[in-house]
Amino acid sequence: MKAIDTYVYEYDPNALVLNIMKNGKQFGGFIGQPAEQQLKRLLDSGADITITNMSESIRKAKVRRLRAIWVKQGIDQYRESILSQYGVESTSELDIQQLEELIDQYSNQAPVSEHVRRQRSIILDLLNKMGIYKDNGDWKAVNAYLMQPRISGKLMYQMSSDELNVLQQKLRAIIAKQLASEAEINRKKLLN
Repeated sequence: MKAIDTYVYEYDPNALVLNIMKNGKQFGGFIGQPAEQQLKRLLDSGADITITNMSESIRKAKVRRLRAIWVKQGIDQYRESILSQYGVESTSELDIQQLEELIDQYSNQAPVSEHVRRQRSIILDLLNKMGIYKDNGDWKAVNAYLMQPRISGKLMYQMSSDELNVLQQKLRAIIAKQLASEAEINRKKLLN
């Protein structure tokens, strides 16, 4: 005698996901509008459907993915600064849409134009004059400086051409102020 297969249907209305389990194992499923259509068909057939909230497990998986991306890029320590744009202090406070935005933002790094490369080079020269970028590959100090909300709140590769222009002007102003301050100190020393 052949064993009878048992099917269990789980539907998450928040995520619009219908999972189908066969004999206790994942068998298939549907997402979005097809999930809603299958749900209606199953309801009409009298199937037993469990309503679940899988969206929390999906959200947690996205948090893990985002944190993995940040760790791989060496920017996880700046997450508070990154999250401040959403008005939260922890990735656990983000919703699924916000997590997807951040995952897209940090995982999709398109090739940059020659113009943007030149802008970045100018910024590195300015940071070198300020004593922040001391040797090639010393990105830890550069990232820490740029991630300060008063400076840019972003890493260099995240900035648009316009943002790089604003940063360049800001750095030039800081350098000018430092030079004026040093000149004043030297003037006072000469007078004394």
